[in-house]
Order: sequence, then structure tokens, then C-alpha cells
Amino acid sequence: MAGQIVAVIALIISILSLGLSVYFWRRQFRPLITVAVKTAAAGNVSIAFNLLVKNSGSLPAKNIKLSANQSDLEQAFGNDATEENKNRWLAAFNEENLIPILQNDESIACSFGLSRPSDKGFWKYEATLSVTVDYYGWFGYHYNETQKIKFVNSDSFTGFQWGNGS
Repeated sequence: MAGQIVAVIALIISILSLGLSVYFWRRQFRPLITVAVKTAAAGNVSIAFNLLVKNSGSLPAKNIKLSANQSDLEQAFGNDATEENKNRWLAAFNEENLIPILQNDESIACSFGLSRPSDKGFWKYEATLSVTVDYYGWFGYHYNETQKIKFVNSDSFTGFQWGNGS
């Protein structure tokens, strides 16, 4: 009788362990897409930005689509947010600019505007923007995540560095 109880307890523990293993495997064995604003060039007059899309997961990601809320965009725009510049710098959010596939541990970037002192650039310096990343995993699972990006000089986390006059 005692042997049967031990066997049943061992079976329950094994089933729980299998369930937890599958759960954590599914959370790890997937694409993980992140977006970030990276400095392309910086000087004492302006900072030019790139939008970086990176897959740091363990599987390729398919049909990556980026979008941003219009009111968030309006709050992040500087004085140079003309219609022509919006067409140029916000092209990453157009439906036709979907990223068809991004291999694991790879990234892709596009130019993403610039900031200037006194909000005279396309983006206000230190503005934040919520970006929604919508994509599919290799096995057809759908992911939709919102991430915040911030328009700062990504070459220095304090804002000070050698060679930029700071």
C-alpha cells in the first residue's frame, strides 16, 4: 500500500514537472522582437536616429508590423514634423513596410528622424513613444507587444561622452 502511494506521488510530480517544462519551453523557444531608437550620428547641433528592430529570441519571426498611436506621435513631434518629414521618418509604420522575416539574433534598422535643441528637430529630445510590435513565430503563433522607446543619445547613457563637446 505504501509503495503504491509513493508511486502515485511520483507520477503526480512527474506530470507537474512535464507541464512546467512545456510551459517554460514555449515561453523561451520563440522569437522575441524588440525595438529601440539608436543614435546614427550625434553632434552639438542635432542627433540623427535609427529605428532598430531586433530578434533576440531563439526562432525567426515573420510578418513583423510596427505601429504607433497617433496621439503619442503628436506629443513626441518637434517643430520640424512637416508632412514631408512625416512621410519620410514614419515609413516604418506603413503597412507596406512589413518585415517579412527576421532571423534569430539579427537586426534591421531604418533612419528615423532627428532631434535638435529647443524642439526644433523632428522629434523632441527625451520624448517617449509607445510602439506596438505585431508578428508571428515560425510555427504560426501570434505575438503583439507594446514597447516604449525614448529619443535620447544612445551612445551614452548619461548624456556625456568624450568628443561631443559635453
